[in-house]
Order: sequence, then structure tokens, then C-alpha cells
Amino acid sequence: MRFTTLIARNLLRRGVRTALTVVGLAIGIAAVVALLGIAWGFERSFLAINEAKGIDLIVVRAGVSDKLTSNLDEAIGDRLRQVKGVRDLAGSLMDVVSFEEANLVSVLINGWEPGSLLFRGIKVLEGRTLAEGGGRSALLGRVLALNLRKKVGDSIDVAGERFRVVGIFESASLFENGGLIVPLKELQRMMGREGDLTGFAIVAEARDHASVEALGRRIEAEIPGVAAVPARDYVERDIRIRLAKSMAWATSLVALVVGAVGVLNTMMMSVFERTGEIGVLRALGWRRRRVLALILGEALALGGAGAVLGSALGFAGVRMLARSPTASGFVAGKIPPAALGVGLAMAVVLSLLGGLYPALRGATLAPTEALRHE
Repeated sequence: MRFTTLIARNLLRRGVRTALTVVGLAIGIAAVVALLGIAWGFERSFLAINEAKGIDLIVVRAGVSDKLTSNLDEAIGDRLRQVKGVRDLAGSLMDVVSFEEANLVSVLINGWEPGSLLFRGIKVLEGRTLAEGGGRSALLGRVLALNLRKKVGDSIDVAGERFRVVGIFESASLFENGGLIVPLKELQRMMGREGDLTGFAIVAEARDHASVEALGRRIEAEIPGVAAVPARDYVERDIRIRLAKSMAWATSLVALVVGAVGVLNTMMMSVFERTGEIGVLRALGWRRRRVLALILGEALALGGAGAVLGSALGFAGVRMLARSPTASGFVAGKIPPAALGVGLAMAVVLSLLGGLYPALRGATLAPTEALRHE
């Protein structure tokens, strides 16, 4: 009988226990894969915004952890233009609004100056872009337009005010696709923040990392009270992304402990019930390392099955979440390969942690002791 066939038969002999262990592992791995996929999706989406627009630095109020809470005087833009090394810049106001009729909460709304660099990477699918003096006009992201069932020429109520949809756009960023863009002056007026901005996007003349960091230091030295952070660093420090990653890794730790205990319990019961069988194998000439490989092989088979089922469950869960109206503008229906790799690595670690002690115990049994137990 082949070695792998023996492993499969040992697991199938106790089908219910094996199935319950695999399901338990799969649930933990699915949670890890899904949460890591969502967290890394957030990060990729934010990075896509800056990369598509060629943004090198983000300038916000010093000390804020969330861009939404930043407030800067619009006049700072004139001072920023005078800093050596600044090629171009654009100010923006960012906030969140709700559309209760569509059960959408925390929809991102951007206030941009028509024609600014922030429109780079924005592809207008229908209608037109914002124009100077356009008044209460709005560009809807593709996902938001689908959720609201709006088309060009329709009206939408934004925070109690009526705007006309002049265009529908698509962006490389999921967050922008799930949001809307209105003229900066209109958003400032509507939010009671005339002359206020949440931050500035800076395009540097020299775009290598060292030059961008040096430009950031010059800006902070010349304009007290602001923080000028390289775009990638700003995204990685974002409080929402850090929270999402922390939740994902905390879930990973819990799943690691629970999964290892589950595998340990299953394999210990298996070794205990097969003590006599292990004694016969040892009496027939099986070396200790072969018994060790047999039991560890069974544990790894449990982990592999849990990884496959867990990855499938995680992918299905993220897809379902991405299609729900409340999350479709924030969650991509994809899981990066790295998240699947973490799930597979967890399955291997769980299998080894849970199966090592039972394997050692089975391998160290003396044939006479094991047969006497039978």
C-alpha cells in the first residue's frame, strides 16, 4: 500500500472527525484570507489614486491621523508654489455623505477645482467633466452611479442640496469609483468651510525618493504647522488601513491558536485510538521517522484541505460583500495572491503545530508497549 494511500485511509476511517477539523480550520483561514484581502485592497486602492495622478507628496495639517480631519487655509497654496522643487499642486476638500434612499453611508465626496491635476486618471464614461462656473454639478463614480441608478442629466440630493449629474467616470481607485466629485467652491459652501481645504497634492520636479523627501522637509521648514509626507508613506500610515491590517493580523493570531488546538486534539485522539496499530507497524520494521512522517502527513493533509476550503470561502465572502450596496464602493471583489499565500502558510503552520506532539508521541512508542496497550 502506498504511503499517501495509507494517510488518506486513516483520515477517511474517521470521516466525521476529519470533516469537523477541516471545517474548523477552513473558517479560521477564510476569515484571515478575507480580512487580509480587504485590508490590502484598501491600500492598493489608495496607492492607485496617487500613482494615476502622479502625486509625490501629500500636504496636510501636522499631527492629524486622518486626512478627513485636516484643515488648511486655501491661501497656503500660494506659499507652496514658491517652494523650490514644486512643479504643480492642487488643493482638495474631502468629506463623506450618505444616500439613505440607497442605504449608502460614508460615501466619499471630493471637492476639486475644474481642470486640476486631480482629474488625471479619471476617465469620463458618459457626459462631460466639471467646468468652470458649473454650479451644482456632480461627477459620479461608476459604482456609485450603479448603486444610485443615476445617469447623466439626473438630479441627486447631496447633504440636503440638489446637484445635477453631468458625467459618470471610472478611476483606477475603488474609492473614487464609489464616490462623487463636485466643484471645490460648491463643497466649501455646502459644508460651511469657505477657504478651507483638507490638503494639497504636490507633484515634484525631481521625483526620486530622496528628492521627494528633501522637498517635504523644505515645505515643513518654510510653512510651519503642515506635514508634507511622501504619497506612499501617507497611504501606509492611514489610520483606516492600519486598523484594517491590525484586525486582520489579530484574527490570524486567534485562528492560529484555535486551529492548532483543533488539529492537536484530532491527532492526539487518532494516535491514542491507533496505539496498537502503531505497535504492529513498529514490530513490522517501521522506523520511528516513518511513523513520524505518517502522523505529520495526516496533519498536513488536514491543513491542506482546510486551506483549499478556507480560501474558497474567503473568496466567496469577499465577492458577496463587494456586491452589497453598502460595501460595493469600498471593497473589491478580489483577493490578492499574497493573501492566499498567507492562508496556505497558516495551514502549514497549524498542521505542524497541532501534529508535532502527537507525531513525536506516536514515533517514540516502543513496539511492546504499544502492543500491550492493544
